[in-house]
Amino acid sequence: MKQIINKQWISFLGLSLSLHVSAESILMPTITIEGQGARPDQIAVTPESGGGALDSAVLLKRVPGGNVNSNGPLTNIPQYRGLFGNRLGVQLNGISVQEVGPNAMDTRTSTVPKSLVRSIKVHRGIAPVSAGMETIGGAIEINSRRSEFSNNSTPKISGFANSGFSSVDTGRYFGGLMSLSNDTHRFHVGGNTEKGNDYRFKDNQKVRPSEYKRDVISVGYGLRPNEKHEISLDYDYKDTGNTGTPSLPMDIGYVRTHLGSFGYQGTLTNNLDVKFNGFFNRGDHLMSNNLLRPAPRPGGGNQRFRDATTTLESGGYNLHFIIPEFQNGHLLVGFDGDLAVNNSVISDPTNGNFFLNNFVNSTKERYSSFAEWNGEITKDLMLEVGFRYTYIHMNTDRVSTSMANVMMPVHNLQNRFNNSDRSKNDHLFDASAVLRYAASNNLNLEIGVARKTRAPSFQERFLWIPLESTGGLADGRVYVGDTSLRPEKSYQVELGANLYGGGAYFTPRAFYRYVNDFIQGLPTNDALTNMVAGGIQPGGPGPLQFSNIDAHLWGVDFETGYTITDYLRVDGILSFVRGKRTNGNDNLYRIAPVNGRLSLTYERSDWLASLTYVGAMKQDKVAAFNGEQETSGYSILNVYTQYRPSFSKKTEGLTIAAGVNNIIDTKYVDHLNGINRASNINLAMGQRIPNPGRNVFVTLRYDW
Repeated sequence: MKQIINKQWISFLGLSLSLHVSAESILMPTITIEGQGARPDQIAVTPESGGGALDSAVLLKRVPGGNVNSNGPLTNIPQYRGLFGNRLGVQLNGISVQEVGPNAMDTRTSTVPKSLVRSIKVHRGIAPVSAGMETIGGAIEINSRRSEFSNNSTPKISGFANSGFSSVDTGRYFGGLMSLSNDTHRFHVGGNTEKGNDYRFKDNQKVRPSEYKRDVISVGYGLRPNEKHEISLDYDYKDTGNTGTPSLPMDIGYVRTHLGSFGYQGTLTNNLDVKFNGFFNRGDHLMSNNLLRPAPRPGGGNQRFRDATTTLESGGYNLHFIIPEFQNGHLLVGFDGDLAVNNSVISDPTNGNFFLNNFVNSTKERYSSFAEWNGEITKDLMLEVGFRYTYIHMNTDRVSTSMANVMMPVHNLQNRFNNSDRSKNDHLFDASAVLRYAASNNLNLEIGVARKTRAPSFQERFLWIPLESTGGLADGRVYVGDTSLRPEKSYQVELGANLYGGGAYFTPRAFYRYVNDFIQGLPTNDALTNMVAGGIQPGGPGPLQFSNIDAHLWGVDFETGYTITDYLRVDGILSFVRGKRTNGNDNLYRIAPVNGRLSLTYERSDWLASLTYVGAMKQDKVAAFNGEQETSGYSILNVYTQYRPSFSKKTEGLTIAAGVNNIIDTKYVDHLNGINRASNINLAMGQRIPNPGRNVFVTLRYDW
């Protein structure tokens, strides 16, 4: 085990250094493989400071195969190897988090601002079953900054403060954390405030609305009465104010969430450890199509004013038992569960009689258990194998709308849904096995296979009237759900290698995934749905209904680098994924084209500088059913420098960073950006949202 993990560390060391200096408007994340005892291929993106005001999810672009679907400055949906949204498991400090809004405006990775993030961990390739429930597309673990116990009884004050400014949106942020701790108690209070205006692209044009505002408060306490037991209590409050989402039909008026958690970890016997997390999450959300943009005029008629108020109530637990020494390895047995209840009401601020109950107590309950073993088969051969069973129950209450009183098709659609069987049960079985072989001192080989599953989301099952409440698909289409949807079942194989020597490293991965019952929007022949959709979206392309199809995805990604001298190195990553239907001649929606980045870095003891190339090829393999647009390739250059003065004790904790993204102010469009849905003098309706233009930024951080 030690031999393989040490090789993993060395093979990723060059990448760790490269990404330490190739930031784009952040103060240098690093990527490392966790040390001895951690799982190989778990990549940790660790922001040393939350530079700029960008969303934490943007860090995923520094992971091979990672990307984001951008619907707004704080609405970046994680994507990994072509799968996104709730196909990826996301945990915050060990607990599952959910979005409040049905269009994922408050993405799960936006729960904590980047300045308060300690690390974002991504399981490269096949995620172990212990990573969580419904990890069909992978797993992401976000760890926030918290206080830590000291090594003696003397109280110690520590913390950090940071701030930053970005020119492209006149964005600024201020954040920090103060902690008081000794070897028995720890306490912290932290926070962050960030605000920015509409961002600019080439020739000083603006994307409207793309302003943002977010405030966060974090409080926590820990008790360690002895070396065998530890208890933690944490509370996080997030208040997102007026924030644009130009790729969606509405913008954020507010998102207010309360997240509380209780944790315990301890040693029960010499060979049995236990870890428990319990949590609750309460969220309130207002969306509006007239707050930051003019209300639309469907079909060129009168303006249609709409607000939507949504709530989330959720809670859950994780109970895991660890046997550190079991059959030449360690055994992990766990029990996970959670419950989420969503409500959504659409109203008209100019007409108090209008209402549409979009989701009424839409409930998803999950109860799961798993077992996972990781250990040695022979001296140079390691095996990780796991099995998970998950039971899911979903239900929703009867719906209603004022439109049913005046529109017979809506009345019939409402009654049909209310009279349908809305109580659904799913049984999910997951299994994974990864074999790692140390072929030589310079080469590790890996092969993995997995079966992963996912139940439909509440939007995919219970969206009863044609609307755009789709979890952030942002294709401009209206959708309806299907209560009879079947769970997705993915079958995956992965091949990989870690090769290093002579100052170079190369870590390629190749994968193939077949997904049975993949959930995708398809045109519907239902006359009632089409008739109602024609009134909601006059002249539109017609509604899509969430349906089961078969699909497959395949691709390669790698990271590589070379140390030229003691101070100069080059590092890069490249990602390719392809997704298609197997029972129809169409591509999957929102698949990233071939993309990558290459950094040249010069580093001395106190300072460093880097020049980074970021590029993507054109994407012409688009989804016809979604009316997806092709995009051209692009190339941009970024420059970054960082200084950590060490000439006196007072400056040892100071880090100053500055840089320029998109140096030559190129106008370019990332294929994963959504299309414009707002009236904008610089962008036509339906045009893909361009990326920011030249951005000069500076960040400061001080640790004590």
